[in-house]
Amino acid sequence: MVNMVQKKVKNHLSKNELNNIIKDLKNNCKMYKKFVLIIAVNDGKKVSEACHFLKISEPTGHRWLDLYNEKGPEGLNPNYQNCGRYSEMSDEQLDDFSKIIENEDYLTAQRAHEIIKNRYGIDYSISNVKKILDKMEYNKGKPYQKYSKRPKNAEEMLKKT
Repeated sequence: MVNMVQKKVKNHLSKNELNNIIKDLKNNCKMYKKFVLIIAVNDGKKVSEACHFLKISEPTGHRWLDLYNEKGPEGLNPNYQNCGRYSEMSDEQLDDFSKIIENEDYLTAQRAHEIIKNRYGIDYSISNVKKILDKMEYNKGKPYQKYSKRPKNAEEMLKKT
């Protein structure tokens, strides 16, 4: 990018204030990098040089600098709103599903998958069903087999011996 004008940093904070923020952010690596970039550009380095030093892309460095110039130090705080996918099952459906599987004696992920598919028309993969069951803190282990010729009072007989 030849003949580009070097961006300047607005004076939202003094150098001492920026250095104090850097000291406080040593445990927060993402914010630390952003303020190191601001200080480097403020000290006269080119944005490309600071980005190369921090091992970030140049567009990222320019975006951080623009955010700082527009909104000040608060502009560099991450905005994690609207990230991630929404669940296909609503909260009401999850509550209903929870009530249904409470009555299941031996719940497996396959059985839970069948219930979700038949009742709600949502075809999750088995791994997603396992994640749902983990989130709901249900045991999804394989049921143990009961011996068919076991006497009805087997546990009482065991306690006697």
